[in-house]
Amino acid sequence: MGRGKIEIKRIENNTNRQVTFCKRRNGLLKKAYELSVLCDAEIALIVFSTRGRVYEYSNTNIKATIERYKKATAETSSAYTTQELNAQKCKSIHLIHAYALLEIEASKRARFSILKSFEKLNSY
Repeated sequence: MGRGKIEIKRIENNTNRQVTFCKRRNGLLKKAYELSVLCDAEIALIVFSTRGRVYEYSNTNIKATIERYKKATAETSSAYTTQELNAQKCKSIHLIHAYALLEIEASKRARFSILKSFEKLNSY
């Protein structure tokens, strides 16, 4: 008989929750180790318990891995910001262009209106 599925929700009983945390924490640390060995992946795993204890696993220097993560996410966010700025510049250019077209149309209408007024004056 296979393992039954459990509903993923907070365990209300403190003792049961602590036992589950210990078992699953060890399983998670084991999976991190296996992934690092099988796939030659650089892994840093940090787990904080509800009691404030820290559990960690790293197949290399954890500080170096965290610094690498910070650098990678900073580059991603700055690239996103650059894309965002370029998009904003394009929107601004389109708005300026649309405003210029409206000004040209208004100028044409005003000129046309003035010409009509002159024609009326000349016809008297």
